[in-house]
Amino acid sequence: MTMRAAARRPAFAGCSCLSCVDGPAILLAQFRARADTPCRETEMLEDKDGFAILHEPSVGDRRPATASKGHCTGHIMVGPWPGRVLNIESHLEQSWAYCLNTHPMTRTLCEQVSFRWQATSGKWLAHYFDFCVEQLDGLHIAYSVKPEARVTAKFEAEIAAIARQAIDTGFADDVRLLMDTNLDQVELSNAKLTYSMRKPDPEADNAAAEAIFQMTGVVTLAELTSRIGQGARGYRALIRNIGQGCLRLTRHELITHSTEVFRTGVAA
Repeated sequence: MTMRAAARRPAFAGCSCLSCVDGPAILLAQFRARADTPCRETEMLEDKDGFAILHEPSVGDRRPATASKGHCTGHIMVGPWPGRVLNIESHLEQSWAYCLNTHPMTRTLCEQVSFRWQATSGKWLAHYFDFCVEQLDGLHIAYSVKPEARVTAKFEAEIAAIARQAIDTGFADDVRLLMDTNLDQVELSNAKLTYSMRKPDPEADNAAAEAIFQMTGVVTLAELTSRIGQGARGYRALIRNIGQGCLRLTRHELITHSTEVFRTGVAA
């Protein structure tokens, strides 16, 4: 599978202050109550007819090991809810996946995309790019993820040869190396926040869309939340709109209630 083929594939969380004496009994009662209450998560994964809505499987060319003694493994969901599985093989990969998934230029994000290249010995080998992105401008970017401490001269020479061949053959428009030292912690924190609130809430989302449509200029998230009138649900809906690109921050900062935003397509 080439990178361009991958890009054309179908898309895609108050303290109760329990006392030391009554705490255990209260907690037990709470757990029993939860056991008798339908799970909201399950309700959110059903359509209006009661049919289950499942995520789409990974489109990667290689499936990482389920477990490893040397590094973490796991997955996140990318694309519109409920999303598509994107496997990761390290905490660094997971961090970069969050950032790439929420980047405003990303249209499609895939992982473990295979590319055949020819070594200096003449032997043909398979290299798996950690991530491949199709951008909104049509460019295809291939990424390798590596901690700076593990970037050796041998690795640099090899990835340079792979990059040249990937670009020359039209597999990718550019090849980039992502390291831990390149991570912007503000961007990462905001990406995790938008990811954690990606689950739709139709009532709150519709109210937020109306508030955003009527807004002019720069407004704080706290003010917009007040206009929506649904408390935390309204705030979460605004975070989803930031993740979807409908709202944009005026400054590069951690997202809080005091963050100022403006509607995209309208001068701030």
